[in-house]
Amino acid sequence: MERPTTPRKRDRPRAIKWETELLEIIEESPDVKTFRFEKPEGWTFIPGQFVMVFFPDVFGKKNRAYSIASSPNSPYIDLTIKLYGVFTHHMWTLKEGSSWTLRGPYGHFYMDMNRKNDIILIGAGVGITPLMSMLRWSTEEKIDRRFLLIYSNKTPRDIVFNEEIQMIQKANPNVKVVHTLTRLHNVPEPIRDAWPGLRGRISADMIREQVSEWQKEGAERATVFGCGPAAMLTSMEEVMLELGWPKEEIHYEKFW
Repeated sequence: MERPTTPRKRDRPRAIKWETELLEIIEESPDVKTFRFEKPEGWTFIPGQFVMVFFPDVFGKKNRAYSIASSPNSPYIDLTIKLYGVFTHHMWTLKEGSSWTLRGPYGHFYMDMNRKNDIILIGAGVGITPLMSMLRWSTEEKIDRRFLLIYSNKTPRDIVFNEEIQMIQKANPNVKVVHTLTRLHNVPEPIRDAWPGLRGRISADMIREQVSEWQKEGAERATVFGCGPAAMLTSMEEVMLELGWPKEEIHYEKFW
């Protein structure tokens, strides 16, 4: 993962550890949930960062990292998580009111909130999580930066934050969203035929075509953030370098 040059380490929010109550569980898709917590007083983060989650009574010192989906403006911390592995299976058994231990924020995968250049977001599945934090904050703050989001999922029902992404696109004329689905063959024919977006995995050709159509000639290079499977991120980096992007403007984070 490439590190942005700014903000400097001493300017990033300081990480703390605290115990908190699970306020709400939001069902996002068949295997994705958002777990909502109240933010500690005075605590903040940069869109794209993550927190560590602990369950000392169950897993001892073991922990897992989860990106924050909410905006820094929100009074809540939203962790949007896919059911995968022992750690998340334990989360799925917990109820509202349960106690969690969090520590953060951490991470170098974040947008520089002081720059003015455009931003390209490329995500697959729950990899939308840190990208959503960036979109939410930028829309709330009415940031005058153009965004291109290329987002891959299996079927329409797997699109996390689908309704909110549509609302953001309508409310923010600077945001363009490109959806692509990889398993349309698994859905009923009427839904398959009505799908207005692209089909197939995010590939080098898809990225090249969408970016070439979207970018403005002569404009400062957009910063690229990719979050998802390793193969997608490899294609993303290769094609952006091929298109002339400097390596320092390409950032990625692998989600498994």
